[in-house]
Amino acid sequence: MSDSSSWKKIKDKKILKRLNNLTEKEKIDNFSNSLNFGTAGMRGEMIVGSGGINEVTVAKLASATSKYMLSHKKTVAVVCYDTRYNSKTFAHIFAKILSNNSILVYLFKQYAPTPLCIFATREKKADIGIMITASHNRRNFNGIKIINSVGIQIDDDVQEEISKNFNDIDEVENYNATYKQKLNNIKWIKDEVLHDYLKADTDITKKTLKIVYTPLNGTGLKAVTQILKNNNFKYHIPKCQKHRDPDFTTCPYPNPEFKEAFNESLKLAKKVDADLIIATDPDADRLGMMIKTGHTYKKLSGNEVGYIFLKYLAQNFKTQNSFVVTSVVSSPLVDEICEKENLKLYKTLTGFKSLGEKTHEECQKGNVPLLVFEESCGYVVRKNTFDKESIFAALLICKIAQWLKDHNSTLDKYLTDIYREYGYMVTLGDSITFEGVDSLKKMNDVVESLRKKPIKNIDGHKIEKTVDYLKDDTGLKKQNFIEYHAGNLRFIIRPSGTEPKLKIYLFYKDNNSVVANEEANKVLESLKKMLNER
Repeated sequence: MSDSSSWKKIKDKKILKRLNNLTEKEKIDNFSNSLNFGTAGMRGEMIVGSGGINEVTVAKLASATSKYMLSHKKTVAVVCYDTRYNSKTFAHIFAKILSNNSILVYLFKQYAPTPLCIFATREKKADIGIMITASHNRRNFNGIKIINSVGIQIDDDVQEEISKNFNDIDEVENYNATYKQKLNNIKWIKDEVLHDYLKADTDITKKTLKIVYTPLNGTGLKAVTQILKNNNFKYHIPKCQKHRDPDFTTCPYPNPEFKEAFNESLKLAKKVDADLIIATDPDADRLGMMIKTGHTYKKLSGNEVGYIFLKYLAQNFKTQNSFVVTSVVSSPLVDEICEKENLKLYKTLTGFKSLGEKTHEECQKGNVPLLVFEESCGYVVRKNTFDKESIFAALLICKIAQWLKDHNSTLDKYLTDIYREYGYMVTLGDSITFEGVDSLKKMNDVVESLRKKPIKNIDGHKIEKTVDYLKDDTGLKKQNFIEYHAGNLRFIIRPSGTEPKLKIYLFYKDNNSVVANEEANKVLESLKKMLNER
């Protein structure tokens, strides 16, 4: 780990000026730890110091990645970036270091969505793809995702090798040796790649659906509006969220999982009497939505969108070798739908890396994915795609809504019919945050206490079955979380892998939606109280 004194040896005057402007407390805070390269890449605050995302740490990861590529004779990379502050700068740093190590780099000329980066990586037959993005995090964050040639986040072995390279590099020496390098051996990616990405799906039949779409000031604008135009859909966009705004002024937390992200689009939807509101996060891999219900609008959970996709695709596109992939923290109602529709269902650990790997594994056997999704608004609704992409998911939900409208129905009624057939499933998520210098230890101590002193009853619901994903043989890679079954109640307690936060996923099913919601919320509060007292 570097300290602020070692950074004084950096030759770049711009970074030295920012370093010298730090207070003593900021110097301590910014250098108190080193940013790590993990399974989902690297993400952090854009601050000067070894603990932040900045030119120095980005150059360090670029050199670590170059070393990995050269040692494995990998010679082609794609580099892309989102609309955040410094994203273009970081992308160019990454590209120039790769290119100056004799790696051919396809570099996006303009910011673009993560799904387009993945598509380009495969189209250009690149060995890896680099996406500069912090996804749906707040404005002061940025990050780097690395994907393999198939279009999946790199596997554990590659991650460990790049991480070792990263930790072995002296970041100050590396930056001084690379910061004056120029882009070399570059091929630019322009708008034609978007045309190639979208050309597979075009339908110009008459559409009457009223859509409000918001890209939340991110990268989704061109791709989503173009695919809607290609399919003759009309749409409205809130002006304040249409174009790039790295401050995310009207939506400080641009995550379409949450209702707050729809504040501006909801105003517009009421004005134009929209049937549907769709939102993509800043790197356009996640999709959230609200649907019209009577004279108001209802936010759908990621699971509820999954039910709609699953039922529609099963009824219209299922084949003998179709399969579905979701995660263990997604709704158990998916299990019931798949069973009734005679669909093979695979459940993986959380994160699209796991879902993508399982999907690719089954595709290699000749099976065909019908739907791949996670509860946090990530969906794959077409073949030969192994990471979440909001663009084609947005098109599919519009097609379903239009089909229903043509038959005098709505998405709200379609979802109600699913609940009528299978029972009403409440899906709740919450978390408990631990504070202080030993916050991670406190969190893990609570999980260990659940093993030593198991939960036997919660609010009158007797625990009938416990699955410990760290101890039990689940067929999945060992991970530190526990699942509880109690009749119509199921819940999962899972510590975050990156922050001192204990996550709770709760599912409760009842034929009466009012009863289900009341009971689920009551149990959740009791569960949080019990965990806080451990």
